[in-house]
Amino acid sequence: MLKFEIVSSRTVEGAESEKKFVAYMLQVRQDNKESRLFDPDPANVERRYTHFLDLYNGLKKDHASLLSGIAFPRKIMMGNFEPNLISNRCSAFESLLDLIANESRLRESPAAISFFQDIELSEARRLIDENKFDQALSVLETSFRLLNKVYTDRSRVVLSVLCRIVACASASSNALAGPVERWAQLALRRYEAVSDSDLLLIYAPLLHSCISIWETLGRDKSKLVEELNSLRKRGMRVDSVPSLMESVDNLDTAI
Repeated sequence: MLKFEIVSSRTVEGAESEKKFVAYMLQVRQDNKESRLFDPDPANVERRYTHFLDLYNGLKKDHASLLSGIAFPRKIMMGNFEPNLISNRCSAFESLLDLIANESRLRESPAAISFFQDIELSEARRLIDENKFDQALSVLETSFRLLNKVYTDRSRVVLSVLCRIVACASASSNALAGPVERWAQLALRRYEAVSDSDLLLIYAPLLHSCISIWETLGRDKSKLVEELNSLRKRGMRVDSVPSLMESVDNLDTAI
């Protein structure tokens, strides 16, 4: 059972000319409804009021009828840091998120995908551009835990962040061999039943990255090479393809 909860909030002093704001800690879980057990590995990410407002406005635009029973707190100029206001906003945010948890059309909407994905993705891209792969990897792993709870195993957003993790981990000189291999194996398993033509465009780059990782770790790469040859026989482009990171960037841009 998908469960969203605002577990805490904190006041953040804005950088330079930015005003201070309240950051809400959103916890995302897949609880076991039958046994009433909480998810032992929840995802925790921070979001601001403006992020929830963008989510609400986007959903309202595309699915107004589904949000007819949701009252969203209006933006105010003063009193944003009052405990009662923060508490009321937390309750309103959770009501909106509960609706999303129970309605797949809302979860799959561009506004929801943007809300759950874009903050961490932007931060990871910035760190990757600065060659800070270890820090980017940590951000991407948090993003994966969140997206993997909200969306299906082989959804576009989950496979995208998973492949980005593999690309980032393989580029990091400090990444541990065990985690790199586990992420790569997970990505390969997830791709076993994928048939979406767009997603298959990053399968060959993924295989090339995994072959490189296997070579570095001294693993047997024959099955990966065999799979690559199978794709070639089926008419798919497998040679002179973009890197895995470039391919995922291209996929995200095309969405």
